[in-house]
Amino acid sequence: MKSIGFVFHEDYVKHDTGEQVYVVGGNETLNVGLEFENHFRVRYIKEMLEKSGLLAKMKTFVPEPATDRDLLRVHTQRHIDNMKETARKGLRVFGPEAYGCPVSEEIARLSAGGAMKAVDIAMDNEVKQAYALIRPPGHHATSDQAMGFCLYNNVAIAARYALDVYGLERVAIVDWDVHHGNGTQDIFYHDKNVLFISVHEDSYFPANTGKIEEVGEGEGEGYNVNIPLPSGTGNAGYQYAFEQLVLPILEKYEPQLLLISAGQDPNCMDPLSRMVVTREGFRYMAKVVRELAERICDGRLVILQEGGYSLPYLPIATLGVIEGLMDCEADFRDPHSVPERPVTQELWEAIFACKKIFSQYWNNI
Repeated sequence: MKSIGFVFHEDYVKHDTGEQVYVVGGNETLNVGLEFENHFRVRYIKEMLEKSGLLAKMKTFVPEPATDRDLLRVHTQRHIDNMKETARKGLRVFGPEAYGCPVSEEIARLSAGGAMKAVDIAMDNEVKQAYALIRPPGHHATSDQAMGFCLYNNVAIAARYALDVYGLERVAIVDWDVHHGNGTQDIFYHDKNVLFISVHEDSYFPANTGKIEEVGEGEGEGYNVNIPLPSGTGNAGYQYAFEQLVLPILEKYEPQLLLISAGQDPNCMDPLSRMVVTREGFRYMAKVVRELAERICDGRLVILQEGGYSLPYLPIATLGVIEGLMDCEADFRDPHSVPERPVTQELWEAIFACKKIFSQYWNNI
């Protein structure tokens, strides 16, 4: 069993996104409970890792908050000021579908700091691989706007930190969250020093981004890779996408550090997706990116928590990620039974369309 770093701070639970309230008939309201992105997400994941015995085998690290200098590597001063002012005023809405409370800007800095701490672990010769259980998530935050539960873009801050502080020249980001990582794409769209690969549900959220034709511009052309998959793809379909596209492109790029935006919301029970991925599918994805990192970048791998909103299944899906990362299988029997879905004609056509676009930049696919 491999030893890995575990990054967490107890204050992540203080980020309060409030409750979902529907307006019915113009003036009637219906309270349906906590927002999808709530503190129970990290509580349940941590408890699963503790009770499975895996957390005891990790080396735990406590992060510090990101400074303005850290945030300014990818965000504008205007955005930082807006986040501070929104929190100071006690407003709930930080941006489109991005909610919080008076301490949320501080906790978002702590989340970004957790991503940076994970990079420090990966660049250290002792551990080299880390999982950061952080919130709020980050991949929807653009340089100048919070959105989709995200205030600051954790993975983008981590990538730029690795380039600037450790002097790296090539960093790769793989985003397997069910939603397109539009903020990460926005930040690195003109940058060849960061390869961004987003594997997401087609035409979902945000609805107007994540198309295969969005390949980057200028020096970044070819280094932005979108792989939109049809609804109901399942484990076999994700494996096919990784084998045909993700892994070959990473091999060709030869990153010096590999970052994963690990949203476990493609899981089979998530209320915000329809992709039917199980614990075994997440274990596979984590396993193959770990093996690839060990081959091409001295094992330097960082996995950052993004989405995942099924409180019963999110801990199980994330357990699969950690099993793949640690090269083990926990003594836990998944009580949920989900039929395996085969690779469909629709998926094959989606991958073929991607290859047609990307092969002009990556001649090994």
